[in-house]
Amino acid sequence: MNENDPASGHVVSDQPVVNFSHLTAPEQLSAISRIERVALVMVPESLAAAYAAIPSSRVAATIYVPDGVNVRVHTGVLVVGGDGIGAPDDVLVITGMLIITSPVTGPLPQRIHVVGSVLAPRGSEAPLGLALAGVTGSVSYYRPAQDQDIKVVSGQVRLSGAMLANSSGQAGDLLIAAGQVIITGEVTTVGYQQVIIAGQLVAPAASRDMIEPRAQVQGQAAWYRGDDPRVFYDDTSLGPDFFRLLEHPVSLVVFGDLTITAGVTEAMMREKITGISLFGDATAPPGLVGVLQALSVDAFGAIRASDGPGS
Repeated sequence: MNENDPASGHVVSDQPVVNFSHLTAPEQLSAISRIERVALVMVPESLAAAYAAIPSSRVAATIYVPDGVNVRVHTGVLVVGGDGIGAPDDVLVITGMLIITSPVTGPLPQRIHVVGSVLAPRGSEAPLGLALAGVTGSVSYYRPAQDQDIKVVSGQVRLSGAMLANSSGQAGDLLIAAGQVIITGEVTTVGYQQVIIAGQLVAPAASRDMIEPRAQVQGQAAWYRGDDPRVFYDDTSLGPDFFRLLEHPVSLVVFGDLTITAGVTEAMMREKITGISLFGDATAPPGLVGVLQALSVDAFGAIRASDGPGS
């Protein structure tokens, strides 16, 4: 299909955002036979019935917008001040996170749709609430402070104990991390008023008492054992050579699916793995499913035998 004009083909598939907001007549949607594997679809309110008639599967979210408005789309983390979020004739659509760094005083878009999370200073609840048309996630309000610095990091992020100490900042600062966040090293102090994680947090269990009182996690959190995690950000397979080459026991952090291949023994896993934080599914030969379950400190997916659905 033509990626620049979603209505020119027959099947719309495998796209993060499909924008139909510029269409004006049902006939413009009639050429589409199916919509599948799409994260977000935007449709004019007048075409809701025509859109509903199109067969679809695995569409994560659909947003209906007023006809003829200026639709602004942002993917990822959007950081804005409270005096410049948008014009009254706009509709703002965000797939990710909206961070407002100062009290809302300026004009707001007609509607704000967020597929993700919203963070704003206290005192902005009333004006912002009128514009928020829908949020698939959470809306949180933080306490603003004089000369407050808001540090934002996103993506696949490693944070050290030194960064959390915020030695060059002040106690009222905020740290916001969106994505897959790994905290490594010893954490002796947290020098932020609050640490806000939108996504997946993995941190050392030894520092949990230090981190947890200041942390707000909008997603999944896991606490690994030891001080030397091995982190895999995609699907991965581990075989005998991996365990043989490890010089000492480590924690495994896997954000994708984990496969333990044939040839790995229970003794190898017990000797070299102190714990597993698993954010996907895991498969292993039938004789290793039990030890895989025992070593999984946090498992957000299924653990099963590689020769069948059961464990």
